[in-house]
Amino acid sequence: QIYDTSCKGVYDRGLFSDLEHVCDDCYNLYRNSYVASACRSNCYSNVVFRQCMEELLLMDEFDKYARAVQIV
Repeated sequence: QIYDTSCKGVYDRGLFSDLEHVCDDCYNLYRNSYVASACRSNCYSNVVFRQCMEELLLMDEFDKYARAVQIV
């Protein structure tokens, strides 16, 4: 995994790993390269990331991921 230069916060490998897993799992669900790149755009702060969380049934953990996005 490569550090995303659009992220201006603290580099935390664990947080990036959690965020990456959402995008990877979403890509595996749809097999669409747009989903993979859009999910990561703007350092994960975008509507596609949120939609991926909904599709992957992760909304009960939304606050955890929202904090991670703010940190990175």
